[in-house]
Amino acid sequence: MSTVAEIKEAAVKLPLRQKRALARWFQAQVDDRPSDEELMILAAEGARALDRREAAYAKRKAR
Repeated sequence: MSTVAEIKEAAVKLPLRQKRALARWFQAQVDDRPSDEELMILAAEGARALDRREAAYAKRKAR
């Protein structure tokens, strides 16, 4: 299938359960918000970066 019209035509023929699964898949393709797991990874990376900056600052202050 190469066009939106063809996809629509095929989707109409799907059973309800498959239509819902397809809808979830399409939504996941356009939803650019990070997942909870991705947010946790970003938060952990940020915390590590902050720790490194604080350690570097403490080291400079100790001189």
